Amino acid sequence: MPITRKPLEIPPAVTRQFAADMRAYHAEQEDIRRDRIAVGTRHMLLEYTPAGTKPRLSEAKELFEIMR
Repeated sequence: MPITRKPLEIPPAVTRQFAADMRAYHAEQEDIRRDRIAVGTRHMLLEYTPAGTKPRLSEAKELFEIMR
């Protein structure tokens, strides 16, 4: 039996903030500042992920790269 996941329900304001963070991440040249942006995004996403799952910092960075 395949596992089905409930779709994430993220408010529009949070998605706009994610997009702004993504633009800031790609505009930033320093790795430390890019990491800080990704950490903030990770914390924001933690509120909307299902219980028992936690996005990693590397996954937040990967999202930024994929959605570029």
